[in-house]
Amino acid sequence: MPVNRGIVVDDRLRSDIQNVYALGECAEHRGTCYGLVEPAYEQAKVLAAHLADGMVDYSGSVVATNLKVSGVSVFSAGDFLAADNGEILVFNDERRGTYKKLVVADGRLSGVVLVGDTQDALWYLDLIRTTASIEAIRGDIMFGRAIAQPKAA
Repeated sequence: MPVNRGIVVDDRLRSDIQNVYALGECAEHRGTCYGLVEPAYEQAKVLAAHLADGMVDYSGSVVATNLKVSGVSVFSAGDFLAADNGEILVFNDERRGTYKKLVVADGRLSGVVLVGDTQDALWYLDLIRTTASIEAIRGDIMFGRAIAQPKAA
C-alpha cells in the first residue's frame, strides 16, 4: 500500500488494496493530507455514498482556517498563495487594522486572507466553494458582502 505523508487514496478514497479505504488525517488525496476535521467529514460523506451506490467521487476540499492571534481575527481559505497564477487583489488599512487579500482566477474567487475584519469570511468561503463567477461584483468584492452582493442580483 503506497504511503507518502498519508495512505495514498484515489477519488473514491480507495487505497491500492481491494476493499481498503482511508480518510481524514491518515489519507493523502491528490498529494494533500488535510489534517482538519471539516475535510474528514466531507470525505466520510463521500465514502459513505460511494459504499452505498459506488458512484460518488471526492474531488478535494477547500480548506479554511479561522483563528484569533493576539486578539486579532485571522481567516484564510482556498489558494491564498495564488499557486495557480491567480490575480492578487489587496486592501490594507493600517489605521483600522484590516488587511484583505483576494485571489481571483478565471473570473472566480480562489483564495482569501482576512486580518482584523473577518465579518465576511463565510461569504468569501462560499464564493470559493461554489466557484461562482464574480465578474458582476469584481469592482466591489473587496468591500464585502453588504456592498457587493446587491449588485450581483
